[in-house]
Amino acid sequence: MRSILAGMTTRSPAALAAASVTLLAVLAGCGESTSEQASEQASEQAEVGTIRTEPMPAPEPELPPVEPAIVGDCPYLSMDEATDLGGTPVASVRIDESLDPAACFFFGDDGAVVFTTTVHTVDSPERAAELVAESAPTGQSEQVTADGGWVGGSTEAPGGSLVALSRGDRILAVQTASPDAASALEVAGLVGPRIGD
Repeated sequence: MRSILAGMTTRSPAALAAASVTLLAVLAGCGESTSEQASEQASEQAEVGTIRTEPMPAPEPELPPVEPAIVGDCPYLSMDEATDLGGTPVASVRIDESLDPAACFFFGDDGAVVFTTTVHTVDSPERAAELVAESAPTGQSEQVTADGGWVGGSTEAPGGSLVALSRGDRILAVQTASPDAASALEVAGLVGPRIGD
């Protein structure tokens, strides 16, 4: 085995000492600067510019976040229907009117969210289908449909289930606190046909 040091030449101590003295003299000269050199360096720095150290502003989210902003009636699902479909008594409904139709949040007696329904409108049918595929990817979700031409998928997890469907440039999302998607599928099946174009 050949050492990586084997290719290096050896120098006499006198040659190394001379090289060290020369290097020290050069370095010492670098520390001294005349006013002309300082002016030249400042000019070069001005031409280079500054480096931005703050983070770039985050882009606006494509789908705006929704919040249970006000107490109100869901325009496409009653509390009684929500109780029947969700399997848990619904005690109150809060809505977010920043979307059309409003996003609906159904709360149980304990104050926890039982499920939500949200309808978004995006730029194109293709983008709606892409967003649904990102939320419920093929191979990781069950492909589902709802009356009225809604197509998408459902996912289940210990923290809850999601049904995401698209029709044209619209997206319907139903999220439940239940790990079983059956109630979310029932809600989507009822709400889907009620959503206008």
